[in-house]
Amino acid sequence: MLIELEEVSRVVGLVLGRRALTADQRMVEDLGAESADILNIMVTLEQKYGVHIDEAEMTNAATVRDLHHLLTRLPHAPNPGSDPA
Repeated sequence: MLIELEEVSRVVGLVLGRRALTADQRMVEDLGAESADILNIMVTLEQKYGVHIDEAEMTNAATVRDLHHLLTRLPHAPNPGSDPA
């Protein structure tokens, strides 16, 4: 299973109660996420994709796009362009 940018955006939107958001919006400054929201996003994505997100790396993900890039670089995350199993 590939990690799609649109799916990461959907998860962030669901956690934050936002219907429409763009990948380049900043989660804290533009979308109003608080620390508990960021934690909920992190846990939700970990469960969905079966990965572990380092909290320090999570704090460096300012936008939804940054978060998507982080997820695609994780060791157990499917890489873009790889054959889905």
